Amino acid sequence: MENKLKVVLEISKNSRLKYEVDKESGKLVLDRVLFGSNVYPQNYGYIEKTLDHDGDPLDVLIISNESLLPGSVIPTRILGAMKMIDSGDRDTKLIGVVDVDVRYKSFQKLADIPEALLNEIKDFFSNYKKLENKEVEVQEFVDLEEAMKILAECKDLFKKSHY
Repeated sequence: MENKLKVVLEISKNSRLKYEVDKESGKLVLDRVLFGSNVYPQNYGYIEKTLDHDGDPLDVLIISNESLLPGSVIPTRILGAMKMIDSGDRDTKLIGVVDVDVRYKSFQKLADIPEALLNEIKDFFSNYKKLENKEVEVQEFVDLEEAMKILAECKDLFKKSHY
């Protein structure tokens, strides 16, 4: 399976604004402003025609030096994933880089991402819902092969739920 995907951006890097796509209209809707001082450490979006176990499309963190525009489609090269459980449901985050940014040309696997950046991502997702009294368990980072298996599973879940 190809690891270069088109990701629909929902949330810009360094934002506290949590947008979600309305399933009926396809428009971005402000779901909430994050409680507290946490901001998204990277751009955040989803892959169309996928379904994760939380009932939403499969999420993607897009590593970039830039804050990207919500609603835009970002060519993304997937490098791995972060497994997590959010309120009892699997809520995996694929992790990738902007595929059309030469600065990330050498990033081909999760190990190419600086450990400090992965720790920042893990810390954000471990803590961003604490003030809402919601439980999130960040489990582990997994490699590209495992990320592609998760993507295939989420595509199958979407097909089964829509046909």
